[in-house]
This record gives sequence, C-alpha cells and structure tokens, in this order.
Amino acid sequence: MQNLNLFQVERKQRSGPRNRHILMGLAAVLLLCVVHASWQMWQLKAGAQRLEKVQALAQEQEASLEVARGSFIEPQMDERLPLELSVRERDNRELQRLIAYLQLLSSQRNAGFVAPLLALTEHHPATGLWLSGISLREGGRHMRLQGLSQDQELLPAYLQRLGQSPVFSGREFARFDVQRGDDHLLHFDLSSMLKDQEVDDE
Repeated sequence: MQNLNLFQVERKQRSGPRNRHILMGLAAVLLLCVVHASWQMWQLKAGAQRLEKVQALAQEQEASLEVARGSFIEPQMDERLPLELSVRERDNRELQRLIAYLQLLSSQRNAGFVAPLLALTEHHPATGLWLSGISLREGGRHMRLQGLSQDQELLPAYLQRLGQSPVFSGREFARFDVQRGDDHLLHFDLSSMLKDQEVDDE
C-alpha cells in the first residue's frame, strides 16, 4: 500500500506596494511641496515689492498734499463785486428793453401801416373823440394824430390804451398841442416828430 502525503507547504504571497513604489511616491510628493513652496515664496516677494511701491507712492502723494496745503490761500470775495454785479444786471435789463423796442420797430416797419391802423381802430372810444388826420411815415415809425375831443379826459385815456398795445408800446410823442376852439371842442395835434422835423420831411 502506497502512502500519499496530502500536506503541502504554501508560500505566502506579498500584497501591497513595494518599498520602491513607496519611495517614488514620497519623492514625487516632496517635489510637489518644494515647487509649491517656491511659487508661494515668489508670490510673497512680488507682493512685498508691490506693497513697497504703493507705500512710496502714497508718501509722495501725502507730501504733495502737504505742500499744496501750505501754499493754499483761501479766496476772498472782492467788496466791489456786488456793486459791479448790480450795475451789470441793470445794464443787461436796459439792453433787453432796447432789443425788445428795436424788434418792435422792425416788426412795425415790416408790417407796414395795417397794424397801427388796426390798433387805432380797436382802442378808439365809442363817442366823444374823433380823428381828423392820421399820418404814418417810414412804415409807422413816425406817427401824427389830429382830431377833436369833447372831454379833456378822453384823450389821455385814449393814449394810455394805445400805449398798452404791442404796436405802440414804448412810443413817445415829441409834440403835443391841445387848444380849445370856438366850437368848444379840444383840437389836438400829436406827433412823434418836432414841427421843424416835419417841415424838413415835407
């Protein structure tokens, strides 16, 4: 009879990384750490340089500000300025009135005699005053009114209403003759020109 030996010695198999692999991994991690530390140092150095530049620029700005403060002189208002301002404003108002008057004269000259005649008609009293003569020259620039009035108060009221009209605004009469006739009526003769000027123009 043959004996069989069923008992066999099994060799243990190693599992896990070998020492060489572990050393290579540690070397790679160490290299990465060195690279990262170098990059961090470079960033820190660059930031420190930028900080120094900014601080130097801030010091320069502060020095310039101190120099400006030392040379700054607070402005003082001239005492003559309010008076000059009021004079200029008065002159401006006068110029505006003159421009408005010149524009009115220009519009009257361009409009001819229609606008003055319409204004005379619109503001004429219903009774007690009559116009016997109307003379308009140079497009209405020069005007002469002749007529009769029963009441001495009608004529000033009529002229006041005419002065409120845009056509006759600012107009002044150089000659104002009023006489009571034999018919007990007031005979008036108004003209924007003196009698000598009217004679010269005729």
